[in-house]
Amino acid sequence: METLDLYARGLAHILREWDSLRVSGIADDGLMPEAMVSQRSSMNRPPLKFGTEWSHAGTFKRYGNELTLWVADAATQEFSDAYKGAPKSLIDAGYSWTDKGHRKSGLMPCWWDLGPVDLCALANAADRAIREAAAARAEKARISEERLAREVAEVAPKAAPIRAELAAMIESRPWALGRQLSEARELVAQGDWTRPAIWQGERLLGNAKGNVERAAERLAKTPPAVWFARAGDKDDRAGALSACRILSALDSDWAAVQNGKGWSQVSCWMGHTLSERDVLDQKEAAHAIGLLHQHRRQLPDELCILIFGSAPTRRRRPAASDAPSLGL
Repeated sequence: METLDLYARGLAHILREWDSLRVSGIADDGLMPEAMVSQRSSMNRPPLKFGTEWSHAGTFKRYGNELTLWVADAATQEFSDAYKGAPKSLIDAGYSWTDKGHRKSGLMPCWWDLGPVDLCALANAADRAIREAAAARAEKARISEERLAREVAEVAPKAAPIRAELAAMIESRPWALGRQLSEARELVAQGDWTRPAIWQGERLLGNAKGNVERAAERLAKTPPAVWFARAGDKDDRAGALSACRILSALDSDWAAVQNGKGWSQVSCWMGHTLSERDVLDQKEAAHAIGLLHQHRRQLPDELCILIFGSAPTRRRRPAASDAPSLGL
């Protein structure tokens, strides 16, 4: 039965190739498919297409002989499977890989006209190789899917709290993630987590928590006396908190892209931490005033006068090059 099946498939290949030859005008002489084997040398074209078109590349020397070369437009899966599964049959029929006759990088499938070809035997060998390769891929995919499902179920109890904590960090403290914020968002939006996703989530959370802890450590240090004295006034402390929130609102990129708006990379963690407070004590306000002094030109004059006693000198923008000038 298998022999009959292979013969039927080989005949189907022959009929398909015959139809393509009739359409292209190669077989206008009315030859029947059975005559194709003996007429192969007169056709001078690849006997099987393998799902792609073939272009005549000219005549090249191969193993000391001048041979006609055809090059495939694409390296299809069909050709790769057939060549890997039935190399002798394809090579004997003239199929190979070449860097001649095309301008594409690497090797492309090719066919050398070596003379008459047993098309039925070639079609049977190629068809069997293609079917076996497809079946092997399907089985490999099935095993991979089953393995993935087992892993997802196994790690789900550990993945759920990490995903939830990372999502909460993104929502409440995106500044703590900094340049890794996009990566964290993509991870939370990902489907089922596997072990690599858990490791990635733990890494992102660890980095974010480390940034929060470092901000707290800096705020725990003794601030400069001059700022501590200025923070003794309740209105100054309230003004400092308002100013911190203004800069945090401007700091939409968390100092990851540009430092001209909002906090700088040095002040980002502390500034956002202070902005989260309901009120600032004198020590926290002193740290805030020290940070705000570096960014005072971004603040309203009224706040600067309240906190620092004077408005900053504003930098005047240079006149546009096409602006009219006064001629005296």
